[in-house]
Amino acid sequence: MSNLLISPKALKQRGLKIWQHGDFYRAYLQNKPYFPLEISLKKIAAQSLLNHYGELQDAIILLRQDAKKQGYMITDKQISHRQLGEQKIPILITFSNETVFLNYLAKASEFSQFKTLSQQSLQQHPILLDWLIRYPFKLIKFAKIWRQLLIVCTYFKARPQMNCYLRQLDIEGIDSKFIEQHKAILNELLTQMLEPSAYQAEIIGLSHHGFERRYGLRYDLPLIRFRILDAALTLHGLTDLSLPVNEFKPLKLNVQVVFIVENKISGLAFPNYPEALVIFGLGYAVNLLAKIQCLQNCKIYYWGDIDTHGFAILSRLRHHYPQAKSLLMDNETFEKFAHLTVKEPVETAEKKSLSHLNNEENILYQRLQDSLLRLEQERLSFSYLQRCLLAL
Repeated sequence: MSNLLISPKALKQRGLKIWQHGDFYRAYLQNKPYFPLEISLKKIAAQSLLNHYGELQDAIILLRQDAKKQGYMITDKQISHRQLGEQKIPILITFSNETVFLNYLAKASEFSQFKTLSQQSLQQHPILLDWLIRYPFKLIKFAKIWRQLLIVCTYFKARPQMNCYLRQLDIEGIDSKFIEQHKAILNELLTQMLEPSAYQAEIIGLSHHGFERRYGLRYDLPLIRFRILDAALTLHGLTDLSLPVNEFKPLKLNVQVVFIVENKISGLAFPNYPEALVIFGLGYAVNLLAKIQCLQNCKIYYWGDIDTHGFAILSRLRHHYPQAKSLLMDNETFEKFAHLTVKEPVETAEKKSLSHLNNEENILYQRLQDSLLRLEQERLSFSYLQRCLLAL
């Protein structure tokens, strides 16, 4: 019986769902009529009317009482029932105007705030109209800080591609933490407000300093740590250095061989080698080495763990440097130190196929996927490494 006629509670839920669709806000922004707003009620079958007549009459009374209290209108349909005679059954709920609807949903204050903020926004930035029509509730979500968001956007619009750190921005009333905490919504607004030439549209997402890269800001660049393995090539006597990637890229080093090692300690202990350097500690961030000047025309060796992730990193490196060869990541090494292997958790193992492995490497990679065994590079003896380097 509870589903025969809509209850005041169910009607309120229906009204809130209509509100949550946002069409009321969109109609306001587009200056389109929205009222009267009509909600149709389902038809009641003659047999249901007969079987639940008393309950239905009670429900109708409750609905009419609620309508009188809340201000909405009920439209009835006069039906002739063979047993019950003439009956008036509600078939339509109507909210005649904005005031009735807003008071009914207790949204008058929220809508008043929306009107004020949207009017101010469009006066300053008419270009935001389409975005507000698509996402009206985002304005409500960020209402408390909306003024500050627009101040930041106005500042960026006047100074595209500033090439400075967030900490250096001198925006009155706004600190750098505010921008750090609200990058997602600022990114949406700036995309609407800035000229296409003022940002890099191809950079999407906020991870890896995406906001800063997209809008021409500086950020803490990742460091490339390397050791020069030939005493004749030291830089002012320095052999162990860490440089931001943008400073490492153009660095001119007269090296013929570059070793890339996954483990930091393995890199620190790596033996001296003529005309060579070792880069270490990058892991999956090995793609940071793309377009490095000193790597373009030299021999490159990658030494990683003999596990699914080690080969995944090798494949990623070869995407940028097809000439890269694996070092101590072969079946012979795996068998020699098999007694030192450990199990890799199935949930963390790399499962995808890799497109930049040679046939021998791919066979071992598939074996590791099946067995979940892994041989960490630091488990190999130092003398074994030295013999391998001599063989090169």
